[in-house]
Amino acid sequence: MNNSPSKKTPLSLLSMALTTSLAIVFLGMTIPAMAADDFDVEVTIAKKGEVQENQVAFVPFAGDAAISSIILSDLHTTSLKVTADNLPQKAHSSSDLAGTYAAWESLGIPYLVIGSTSTDRGNTVVTFEVINIATKQVLRGTQRISGNDPRKVAHKTAAKIYEIITGKKSDFDAKIAYILQQGSGPNSTSSLIVSDADGENPRAIVDKISGLIYSPAASPDGNLLAYSVQMPNNLPYIYLYDLRSNKVTPLVRLKGSNLSPSFSPDGGSILFSSTVDGDADIYRVSTAGGTPQKVFELPYDQFQPSYSPDGKNFVFASDHASPNKPKIYRADFSGNISRVTAANYAANPAYSPDGTKIGYLNGRSAVVMSSGGQNLVNFGTTGIDEAPKFSPSGEKVVYSQGNSNNSTLVIRSLNGGAAITKSVKGAIKSPVWIAAE
Repeated sequence: MNNSPSKKTPLSLLSMALTTSLAIVFLGMTIPAMAADDFDVEVTIAKKGEVQENQVAFVPFAGDAAISSIILSDLHTTSLKVTADNLPQKAHSSSDLAGTYAAWESLGIPYLVIGSTSTDRGNTVVTFEVINIATKQVLRGTQRISGNDPRKVAHKTAAKIYEIITGKKSDFDAKIAYILQQGSGPNSTSSLIVSDADGENPRAIVDKISGLIYSPAASPDGNLLAYSVQMPNNLPYIYLYDLRSNKVTPLVRLKGSNLSPSFSPDGGSILFSSTVDGDADIYRVSTAGGTPQKVFELPYDQFQPSYSPDGKNFVFASDHASPNKPKIYRADFSGNISRVTAANYAANPAYSPDGTKIGYLNGRSAVVMSSGGQNLVNFGTTGIDEAPKFSPSGEKVVYSQGNSNNSTLVIRSLNGGAAITKSVKGAIKSPVWIAAE
């Protein structure tokens, strides 16, 4: 949940959350449309007419075992059912399979992934094949992925395997940004962390400042982060961090609390809230800089804006209808406003990439609803009032749970698969996704 330390601060509004939690409900697994040269992952096996539980057989690659472990872990977080156990042989290329297809067919598993890793002038190289066992076809031919970061190569390999089998993009090679607050009182610090999509390999791009960091947001191309920083005895200002050059640029320094940036779909502008005129109002500013413009004049607070994926409207929170119990509203840029939620307390909304869903804070629970306001998934009370944020593909969400001393980053698929959790000392706040390069 985004904090707001202003005169008429969203922090005072958002801290009064409901204490009830709702039951956890998971979305059913969806099977995507397949490319012409792919095959449906839900295959009915002729033997006994049963649907095979495992859909992919994965043989650990020859070479670096750590690469295979990362790939397998990535695939386990999806709706695919993947196994590396009790396989007929340790094949590493399709030429190794001559005369053994009958043994593979007896497993009733539709797909086989085999390959090897090597190094070439300091680069990690992965060569792999995805094979349809029934037809003995190598789907899309032999694939080769290389780079100087072994973890990045592993994530890109997993992403390619997933795409070949399902026809869909994944988020394995995306990043996650989050705030880490540690300590208390005058000794407290805030850091802005960027990690891999599985929570591993964290690095601080803003490290242990004595002020507070709020509400990071990533540009659609994954090159920029916008976030607010409030140093002691000062107001929260918005900054841009260029992830390619590591350059920091001040963007908004209005004399109010400037919070909750949200990038437009083309990355050319940012919506944010500011109390420069007393109440919290929504403003828009170019990412190239310039004077922010108020979106509309309204006689009540508006905060936590989130652009729609088509850029035609945005959602925001306001408590004008019931003090200290904000609701979520949708507005276009002509001033047409409609209410989205009927919940007693609803805040911190964020659209999914396709615009069909909104993640938000319902009371103290992390919830996903349809864009029309129907709750779809409730992840329960987080303890630190965090709303889920969608991955670039829309198939996963990230949020945090815990307390100010110990918290956990939670990465969860909406279509099934294992959740990833990473625990740290301190409070993880406002995690968001960063699209892959």
